[in-house]
Amino acid sequence: MRVILLCLLVAACFAEEEQKLQWKDEDGLEIKIIRPIKAEKCPIKSQEGDVLDQWYKLTDKDGKEIGSNFNKKPYTFTLGKGQVIPGMERAMTGMCKGEKRKVVIPGSLGFGSKGRERDSIKEDQTLYYTVQLVDLFRAVPGEKWTTEEGIVIEQTHKIDEDKCKKSKTGDTIHQQYVLHLEDGTFVDSSFSRNAPFIFKLNNNEVIKGMDIAMTGMCEGERRQVVIPSDFGYGDNGRAPAIPGKARLYFDITLEKLIQRDEL
Repeated sequence: MRVILLCLLVAACFAEEEQKLQWKDEDGLEIKIIRPIKAEKCPIKSQEGDVLDQWYKLTDKDGKEIGSNFNKKPYTFTLGKGQVIPGMERAMTGMCKGEKRKVVIPGSLGFGSKGRERDSIKEDQTLYYTVQLVDLFRAVPGEKWTTEEGIVIEQTHKIDEDKCKKSKTGDTIHQQYVLHLEDGTFVDSSFSRNAPFIFKLNNNEVIKGMDIAMTGMCEGERRQVVIPSDFGYGDNGRAPAIPGKARLYFDITLEKLIQRDEL
């Protein structure tokens, strides 16, 4: 009797563990953890606002590969900001660095009724992903202020003063950015080119508002910046994406700083 009871308890434990590693939500999203990370090696799990570096492989139901970046440059996005399809937002939530999952995303949580022509993804097509969380960045918010020019600057990730390598006129800036208009319309991003935008600070190589916004910024710091049109593209804008008198909404990162005296 004791042996039978022990076997039942062991079986129940295995079933519970299996349930933790694999589940299916009511709307059809399926997740299976195929490379779990032990709790002692997982100090934080991914949550909304984190910046994730992801490897992925996408196939159809027959296993035919549609796209993959495994062992290449990771795809970077901020969780909870609508930068990936809804099913992927949920699939990448609560992950440990190094964790790998198999994910089945129904069409309603994928590319929907429009599909994605460039990848030959049909309307409401179910997507079969293998994903891995390569790295995770969690911001430490800082201060927010408005310059005398009317530029609004918010530190979305600050660097401690004693660790700050600070930008000044003549320094070479390696910048990552995402640009939107006031209504949320996406305009441009350095991430889409997989390379930072490089320029010399206060050398008339970028709009005046960007020079102001990045002066006195620390290497590794991240900011949200709102630039009025007078310090952006003015009354004429920049066709076709930026209309006249447009306020510019930037998310910027000072990825690398080469100071003038280092050249």
